Parts: sequence; structure tokens; C-alpha cells
Amino acid sequence: MAVTGVSLATALGINGGVCCAFLIIFSILRIKPFTRKFYAPKRFDPEVRPKPKKLPNGLFSWIAPTLFYDEGEMLRTAGMDVVVMVRLLSYGWVLFAFCTFWCCALLMPINGTAGFLARLPPTPATSDLDLLSTSNVPQGSPRMWAHLISAYVVSLVALGLLVGFSNDVSRLRARFMSTLPRGGTSHSVLITDIPCVDGLGAKEPSKSGAATEPAGYKEERLDAELGGKGSVSGHHGYTAIDDDVLCPWADARSQLRSGNAESMVRNEMATTYGEPKVAAVNVVYNTAKLDPLLAKYDKSKSQLEDITDDYIGKLRRGKEIKKRKEVSLLPAITPKWAKERYNVGTKAVKVDALEYLPQEMEHLLGEMKTEREAIKEAHLPAAFVTFNDRASANAAATGLQSYDETAWRIQPAPDSEEIIWGNLSMRYKQRVMRSLGMWVVFIAMLVFYLPITAAIQMVVNLQNASAIPGLNVIVRLPFVTQVLQGILPGLVLKIFLILVPPILKAMARFEGKVSLSEVDFSVVGRFFIFQVFAVFIFNFLLGTVTSDLLSVVNKFREIADEPTKRVPELLGVGAAQTSSFYMSYILINACAIGGGLLRLVGLILFFVFMKLAGTERARYRLWAKQNYEFGTNVANHTMVLLLGLAFTVLAPLIAPFCLLYFSLALLAQKYQLVYVVTLPYQAAGRMWMNCFNQIMTGIYFLQVMALCVLLVKGFAFAALIIPLVVFTAVVHSNCTKLFRRPWTLMSAKEAAILDKRDPADISPAELDEVRGKYLSPVFKVDEAEHAALLQQAGQVDRHLKGEASGLDLSEPVEEAEDDA
Repeated sequence: MAVTGVSLATALGINGGVCCAFLIIFSILRIKPFTRKFYAPKRFDPEVRPKPKKLPNGLFSWIAPTLFYDEGEMLRTAGMDVVVMVRLLSYGWVLFAFCTFWCCALLMPINGTAGFLARLPPTPATSDLDLLSTSNVPQGSPRMWAHLISAYVVSLVALGLLVGFSNDVSRLRARFMSTLPRGGTSHSVLITDIPCVDGLGAKEPSKSGAATEPAGYKEERLDAELGGKGSVSGHHGYTAIDDDVLCPWADARSQLRSGNAESMVRNEMATTYGEPKVAAVNVVYNTAKLDPLLAKYDKSKSQLEDITDDYIGKLRRGKEIKKRKEVSLLPAITPKWAKERYNVGTKAVKVDALEYLPQEMEHLLGEMKTEREAIKEAHLPAAFVTFNDRASANAAATGLQSYDETAWRIQPAPDSEEIIWGNLSMRYKQRVMRSLGMWVVFIAMLVFYLPITAAIQMVVNLQNASAIPGLNVIVRLPFVTQVLQGILPGLVLKIFLILVPPILKAMARFEGKVSLSEVDFSVVGRFFIFQVFAVFIFNFLLGTVTSDLLSVVNKFREIADEPTKRVPELLGVGAAQTSSFYMSYILINACAIGGGLLRLVGLILFFVFMKLAGTERARYRLWAKQNYEFGTNVANHTMVLLLGLAFTVLAPLIAPFCLLYFSLALLAQKYQLVYVVTLPYQAAGRMWMNCFNQIMTGIYFLQVMALCVLLVKGFAFAALIIPLVVFTAVVHSNCTKLFRRPWTLMSAKEAAILDKRDPADISPAELDEVRGKYLSPVFKVDEAEHAALLQQAGQVDRHLKGEASGLDLSEPVEEAEDDA
């Protein structure tokens, strides 16, 4: 690949300059009164408890406290998921600090003095960077021993660090789980695939059972084979359990004849764990008719808040309001009451917003109240069960409730704020079919993306692009060459990758994930796989083959005469050459990390709208609740780990670039996670399982890449890497068995200790909170907030009409706040 040292230095200089500019501007704006809330919202948000520590006000005095922020304090204020992300970045930093020392000190001198490329005819694809890689090592050279030993050393260090970090995550997770409040996720489970419940509200078991009973179940056939119900005896003379009791569908039909879904779920849990252990049962309602009403209500509420805030802001500034805001009522979508009140016929009618929106909210709230009563018996096949103790909740979440795993599937309950309520209506088989369909879509998307990668490689290989008529003059300009080689390919690839995570998120929701954390974990996995194939494997193979395409064409006769000699030489040189592209790509990712710290687009919008915001509520919405998505960030970090590991033995220069990336990522992301972003969920560090497997993938690629290059280079002892691969697989398998459950579950002893610490039963106040927590949002409309908003809108309306309103137009006095 024709990325030269000058091109890479140009990319390093440009990206480094941009990152330094980002850091300087951020350091200045962070302490300015106008923007300090934007850059440290968790310090000022009254809803955030506990708050992170205060940082000094000096220009760069925030750097050291951020880098050395106490992990225990971080666990307390930010949560386990933040600790896991910081641990991932710390792992990358420690690993590539070692790789930079070992590989650059040992392998770069060995590669640089080998002199193999000097013996070959010069080609446009060869650059000065290749002198520091295995491309410069002759075929069959004993120097390859150093690369073989380095593959062992780097692999063992990576594995040792990973095991140590995994142990720490298990310990920290247990510590975090012990601090969770009673009654929520620590004591609750989510039950899906409840048999014979279809969400239609029918009490008749035959109706619901017919819709949900798995195909192929024939009660009469089963009775005939067993010789009648309950007639089978065991070896010791005990009578077998009745078939109707064992079969979840038959048992559910029997229970629904005399009760409803809620009583059935309570009886199922009480039978298994004892009636005193079950504190609350929340069967999920079928809110399909209510959801559109809630969406309209929220939209109208948001519109009314914005209009009210805008009017109040203008009145406080003494600005004349010449024309009042209106809304258009379209005949096709206007509700009946509004058509009658405002005489909406065949044409759209414009009405005053302050008059219409409060009325619409009142009507929608009334409709929701009516509809709530109508769905009291319309249950979905899902329920949240809260136990009086952690031990029972832990046993329920980890046990097998029924031999038929298409019924009574139980898992730890997600937090109520992250539940995707609409997906709780799906059953196991529907989720499986949708998941298979989404994997087909994923593969098709990956295939569609490959031509883009090929086009990028054509840009990188300028000797190929220069052969195109009309491009040779432009391509040969020095600065254009450096930018095209060092920056543009990685930038274009990064831009196209930005489009992938939103698509993956939509796919995860469609296939039935029941919580935001499950959606995020799905994006982490699939986005990593996508990058492994599109960014690494295909890019690497295409770059290796096309790195000297014109030379292959020109010397086709020579290659045809000696294929066993010339083909390995070309592949051995081209494989390591592709690393220069990944170095520039890692620089682009590092620059994006710095840009994420400044958040330039959000800053511009903040400047514009903060001046227009007339109320504290409007201003609060501009700086509070900054979002963060693990799905994209985790996959990006683990991909840099994979690229660094894959090439660190072949092209050691990549290690310092990875070290630079993780140094910047550790600073920028740690600050954002502690002081800026509010996580949409708290998964107690379960994400580390994804991180562990993706790091292991990087270690495998290190070994496979080293093995392939040593074989291509004709090194006689290349097969000695095979025992290392086997050893790594054994470590991977044993660590998965050792850590899988501690990363996802609470131990029985820990649960018992915590239960002894707590009161025997959940208090009535906690029980009421739990019952309210695991209700669909359609039941959580805040009527006090609703009344306050309508009162304020009425005051503004009367004030604009010149009537007595009681509207307070004085500027709100902000409380004295500590600096961020």
C-alpha cells in the first residue's frame, strides 16, 4: 500500500492539531459561566444523585483529576457500566503501552536492518514505512524467530491482562449489586411467554389457548402413550406428576378457567418459591390502542410547552407579539370533537395554539382514562414479579421454570425506564424467526458495503488511481497525494460507518429485544462483526492483493514462470503494507474522540437556542440529559484493539498509534461518562461479556495473521504458533465457563447475606413504588404536571388578551452553584 511516511506524518500532524484545538477550546469553555452546564451537566442537574466530584477551574487542571478519578467513587456516582467502559479503555492503554515498548524496541530494528526491499525492483506500492515491517524481511530468514517469540509474548501478556481485568470486573460487579435499592431490579424478574395469554382479554381458556399453544401438542396422544393421566410409576413406586400439571399449556388452561392472568402468574411463582416470597405481580397490559393516544398527548404537551416558553421569553424581553401561533386542523386527521367545535369541513382550519392544544390534551387524557378501564383484562404474555428477597429473585431468574422452554421464560428484570413495552407481546418463536430474518438482512447489508471498501482501496492505492485518464495530474500533486493517502480513505470509511449503528439498532428493536440494554448489546456485537469483515478482513485482503496491482500486470510473465517464488514474495510484502492504512484510520478515530469531547454541533445549537429559551424548563432541556450509546463506542474501541493486535507483530509502528488512541479515549470518554452523559439504562456491567469475547477475537487474529505471514515468508518453524492458538482457545473456553455467571448473575451466598441485612419483607411504601414502576407509560401520565402546564398556558393566553392573568414575568433567580 502506497501510504508513505510523509503522508502518515501529515495525517498525524493534521489530526493531532485538530485534537489539540478541540482540547484547548474545551478547556476554555468548560469553565465559562455560560457553557459550564453544557460541559458538566451532571454537576448541576438536580435529578442526578450522587453528583461527581468538583474539578479545579484551571485551564488544564481537569486532566489529572479526570485520569486518576477514583474507581470506587466512579462506581458510586456513575454506575457499573461506566466502570466497565473505563476498564476496557484502561486495558487497551496498558496493553499497547507494553506492545509499544516490546515490539518497537525489538522488532523495528530487526525489520529495518533486514534489507529485503532494497534487493527488489522499486515499485509505486512500496514506501519507507514498509522498511519497519515484515515486508522488509527476506523469505525464510532466521530473523522471523523474533516475530514468532513476539507473537507468544504479546498473546500471553494480552491474555494475562484480560484474565486480571475480568477478575476485577466480577469483584466490582458484586460490590455494585450489593448497593442496589430494594424492590427494583435487585428483587424483580421478567416473565415472558406466559402460556394461554394472548392480549385479547378473553377469559375463556379455549380462545387464548388455541392462539398460543405450540403446534404439535396433542393431549390425547400423550395420554395414550403413557397409558392414562397420572398412571406412570417410577422405579421406587412413586406416581408420576399429572400431565396437566407438567404441561404448562394444559395447566394454564385449567387455572384460567377459575381466574385471570395475574392470579395464574402469582400462583405459578407461589407454587415454586412459596406464597410469602412473592411481593407483587404486574402483568403487562395490551396497550396497543393506548399507545397512539399517549404519543399524541406527548406531542401536544411538547408543543404547548415550547409555545408557552416562547411567549414567556418574548414577554420577559419586552418584545411585541404581533401574531399569535396557530395550528392547522386537517379534515382527515382532526378528531370529531375538534371538527364540531371549530367547524372543520373539507378544508383545513387554523386555530389559536394556546386555545386548541390544552383542549386536545384534556380530551386525550380523558380518552386514555376510559381506555385504561377497557383493557383491565387484556394481558400480554409477560409479567414482572417482585419478590420479598433477593435469593428468590435470583433463583427464579437462573432456574428452569418449565421443561417446555417456549413457556414461562424468566430473566432478570430490566429497569422500568429502559423497557421496550411493545416488544413484550412477542413470543419466543416469533423472536427467533425475526432474529433469523435480521441476520439475513445483516449479511445483505455487509455484502452491499463491500464495494464501498473496494472503492476506498482504489483511492489508497494511488498507483492504480493514477492510471485513470485525467486523474494522474491531480494525484501527483504533493499535498494532494499526502492528504489522499493519509487522511481521506480513513475519513470516508468512518463517514460510511456512521450510518451502520442506527440501522443495527432498528433491526434489534424489530427482532423483539425487550430493553434498551439488550438493543445496545446487540449493536455492540453486530457492529463489531460488521467492522471485522468490512473494515478488516475484506479491506486487508483487497489491500494485499491490489497493493502492487500494476506491478503484477507488468510482470505477469515473470510471476507465471516462478509462481511458487514470486506469489509468496508479493503476498509477504503486501500483507504488512496494509497496516499503514489502518494507522491512518486509527488517527481518524482518535480525532473523532476529541471532537466528541467538544461536541461542536451540540455547542452551536446550545448557543443559538439558549438565548431564545424563555423559561428555566426550556433552558434545562438544552443542557441536561446528554445521551451516550455503548453500542457504537464499545465496538469502535474493540475494533482498534483488534487492528492493533493483528498488526503489532507484523508492523510494530501501529502500536504507538493505538497507544495514542487509547490515551485520548481514556481522557475524553472518562470525562464524558463521569461528568456529562446520562445513561439510558444500568446493566450492572453485563457488557463486559461482549468486551471479553471481542478482545479474544483480536488475540486470535494476532496469532492467525502471524502464522499466515510466517508461512508465506517461508519460515520453517511457522507451525510453532499452532500450540499458542490451542492454548488461547483453552484459556478462552475456561474463562468463559469461569466468568460467565459472575458477569451476569448474583451469587446465592451474596443474595442471602444481603437478605439478612434487609428487613424481612418489602415495606408497603416500597411495594407501591414497585407496582407503579413496572406499569406501562400510558398509566404514568403526571396529572399534577398536566394541570400546572394548562394553568400556565391559560395565564399566558389571558395575558396576551389583556386580561388579568397572574402570570409571573420576573426573571428566575438561579441559585448559586459551584463551578464544574
